Amino acid sequence: MDRKQQESLSQASESIVGPSVKIDGDLKSQGNLRIDGTVTGKVKTSQNLYVGESANISADVEAENAVIGGTVQGNIKVTGALILGKTGRLLGDMICGTLQVEEGAYFAGKCQMKDSGNKIEPISEDK
Repeated sequence: MDRKQQESLSQASESIVGPSVKIDGDLKSQGNLRIDGTVTGKVKTSQNLYVGESANISADVEAENAVIGGTVQGNIKVTGALILGKTGRLLGDMICGTLQVEEGAYFAGKCQMKDSGNKIEPISEDK
């Protein structure tokens, strides 16, 4: 996912959680989702997720593609591209198809990438 696609994703969101919004519970979407507020629970979308710089997510996250510019405390599973932006902070394990980490990003956890042609399997402690 190049910079132009990232910008398009951040602007083409079907659902937006604004900076002043706080959600306690699960957030599910079938469309593109942008989060700039606070979410505690689970976040799941079958499409793209954009986490803005002001976002603070304490949840496990699932998406097709994701751009992380804020803070995510939880595990993230992305079947396509995961981009950890320069202001992004991920405190948890990640599973993704492809990974891009920009200078300045912070990550603490385990990373597992999908091997071409293989299904994504959950991270386990015995591997």
